Amino acid sequence: MNDNQNMTRGEFHSRHNKKKRKRGPILPPKGSKSFLRKWWFWTLIGLIVIGLSGTGINAAAKARNQADTTEKTHKVSKKKPEKKTAKPKKKVTPKKKSAKPETAKDETQNNQNNDQATNSDANNNSDQNTDSQYYFKDNKAVIHDLDIEITQTKVIQPGDTGNEHGDKPIFAIWYKTTNKTDKDINPTTAWVAVFKATQKSDNGEEKDLEVAAQPDSKFVDTQLNTINQGDTVESAVAYALDDTSKPVTLIATKGVNGDTIGSQEYPIK
Repeated sequence: MNDNQNMTRGEFHSRHNKKKRKRGPILPPKGSKSFLRKWWFWTLIGLIVIGLSGTGINAAAKARNQADTTEKTHKVSKKKPEKKTAKPKKKVTPKKKSAKPETAKDETQNNQNNDQATNSDANNNSDQNTDSQYYFKDNKAVIHDLDIEITQTKVIQPGDTGNEHGDKPIFAIWYKTTNKTDKDINPTTAWVAVFKATQKSDNGEEKDLEVAAQPDSKFVDTQLNTINQGDTVESAVAYALDDTSKPVTLIATKGVNGDTIGSQEYPIK
């Protein structure tokens, strides 16, 4: 108290402020050397730094090695693109020519000769069809169902045998009919289905002739009988004549109202 009383006001506040200050680090006493200045301290710090540096370097190197290994493994795992195998090319064999020019010429010449022969046959008062199943030539008509062959022709005057009741001359025809199918065919229907007879009039027009009575008495009872398949039967037919000076033309067709397959003229005698 006495000391405080003897102090001046400035000294009192100065001492009081010093008491309130925080205590700083304890420094070594003067005259003593600090451990920061000793050699072993810095040596230890150096070793620690070197050790830490080496560990970091080793870790970085190890990490890099692992990354390189992973990348190589990934590359190896990728599939290699498959190589396309080239297909062997097919050998192209040159086609052989079907015929030599000389052969082709020969065939053309033969065809021309055949055409000339056909035209020559057509001039013999008979129109022919080139189809082997349908034709009328040499007194024979051939169609798909039947064949008719003319065996005889004759002019019969009124009152003569075969034309006893007629008042006009008749053109009588004897023929054979063959049934090639299982159809119901008789000699009369077969003839009417295939043939018609015409004769030129005075003005030059073709006129259809009318069918007359049966000229042969032996066929009166059989002319409507069915012909069995494969059988051939004889019969006769006649046409009334208006003119005995002009020939009769027989025209054959492929059945009733069918296409014409041929024609042939028969003189009156």
